[in-house]
Amino acid sequence: MRRFVLAALLALTATPAAADVSVRWLGVAGFTLTSGETTIAHDPYLSRPGFLSTLFQPYVPDETVLGRMVGAESPAPELARTKLYLVGHSHYDHLGDVPWLAAHTQGRVVGSATTAAIARGYGLAPDQAIVADPGAVIGEGPFEVRVFASAHAKVFFGRVPFEGELGEPPEAPIHAFSFVLGDARGYLVTERETGLRVVLLSSAGLDPAALAALGEEVAPVDLLLAAASGREPDYAAQLVKALRPRLVVPHHFDDFSMPIDDPAAGAPRDEDDLAAFEAELLAAAEAGGLALDVRRPKLLEAWTLRAPDTSGPSALLP
Repeated sequence: MRRFVLAALLALTATPAAADVSVRWLGVAGFTLTSGETTIAHDPYLSRPGFLSTLFQPYVPDETVLGRMVGAESPAPELARTKLYLVGHSHYDHLGDVPWLAAHTQGRVVGSATTAAIARGYGLAPDQAIVADPGAVIGEGPFEVRVFASAHAKVFFGRVPFEGELGEPPEAPIHAFSFVLGDARGYLVTERETGLRVVLLSSAGLDPAALAALGEEVAPVDLLLAAASGREPDYAAQLVKALRPRLVVPHHFDDFSMPIDDPAAGAPRDEDDLAAFEAELLAAAEAGGLALDVRRPKLLEAWTLRAPDTSGPSALLP
């Protein structure tokens, strides 16, 4: 085990130029970012067992689903060549499928010590598990990834669910609720050639000091991928003030117990709450005199992020 201390233009095109970044939402907090032949993934959770299975059975990745997602007919073909997996925290709907995927694509997994321990318990080779503390910088092809401290939203009766840490690999499979949090962290991903900056947050919690420090150094960011559920009233305002994003794509608003091939998969569990978050973002931008676009993603849809020509807002190209 080793320890180590992207106005954006969004176009619905399938073949980005070498320096563009293709972004695809995989559902929940899952995304792929691709530049040229290099793909990194964040929290890919695709097995999505039903509620009863989650409640009463140990968590076992669904090899049929995952095999299809990395196979020749995959709706996200870049997954098959993913070489770096970023894990925002260690809950099962973020980490559960990562060890299987990383083992099959020979990718490295970046996360907390708890993330590394659970991944190793599920069979990941020790040299594929990178424990990266806030401040760490990891390179993968054209991408540079920086880790920064964050927090998990209080989504369980006003509390953070399944807190705890693991230092040693557990005997897998373990129950979904035994995927303890570890810590929550965000990632700043920069495409080196264009300077495009993407911030990923796996949960709608914040470390205000870490967020402010990051913003002072790198704002404005081109794309903010922000979890929506369980946020505090000032969450959107803090994000917009610190990061001054040109484009925000909300996520983690869908029902992750619904199979990924269900026609309703990817729809918001609470349409009113998601619409409220979108409105909060736009209101915060208006109050700060900022130009901001907010884009609601569609499951497994890919976009191409391009370097801005001006300092204005992002634009959606047909």
